[in-house]
Amino acid sequence: MNEEFFKFLGNVSSFIVIVPLLLAIYRFKKLNTVQIRLLYLLVLVLIVEFISNMLWRKKINNLPVYHFYAIIEFLLIINIYRAVLSKTFSKQFFIVLGISFTVFSVVNTLFFQNLNTFNSNATTLLGVVVIFLALSYFYTLLKEVKYSALETNPMFWINAGFLIYFSSNLILFFINNNMFKGSTEASYLVWGLHAIVNIVLMLFYTFAIWVNPKKL
Repeated sequence: MNEEFFKFLGNVSSFIVIVPLLLAIYRFKKLNTVQIRLLYLLVLVLIVEFISNMLWRKKINNLPVYHFYAIIEFLLIINIYRAVLSKTFSKQFFIVLGISFTVFSVVNTLFFQNLNTFNSNATTLLGVVVIFLALSYFYTLLKEVKYSALETNPMFWINAGFLIYFSSNLILFFINNNMFKGSTEASYLVWGLHAIVNIVLMLFYTFAIWVNPKKL
């Protein structure tokens, strides 16, 4: 994977979020609770990608951005699951989960992986928790007695996207920080694969925004 292709793939991965975001704005009045909560996440992703790319182009370390992003992303993701797993987990469960992850992330930044280092500990934990919630949601679907058309359920697409994305990138989030120092063939390959998985996630987000579900 050469440098030019990596840059192209990276740019597509960074700004393809505009597609589901514009669709969400266009269909805003028809969105249900889960879709609106996804919209908040899409706005965050666009802001972070814009800031991160601006810093990268100016040769400024953009890793500090992801320390803050991980916390906000996690809170928005569990807010999505709180709307669909209320019968499985209590409100207090999600509150404790959000507070615990925030504290862990802050402690990790202060004592283990500073702002200028990739926060692999926090992103690994984030991935593990989201995979757990994704599997919990699929288990909840299997327990439902009534038949429901999954292809018109936005949470089905969101959940499937989360499961594919975080499962695929769990190793990436946990690898040694040396991988992120400099531009090597290995780093291009890893981030190229990450970009492809991110594009797939955005396609799932687009499907989730496109469908017309019942109001929750």
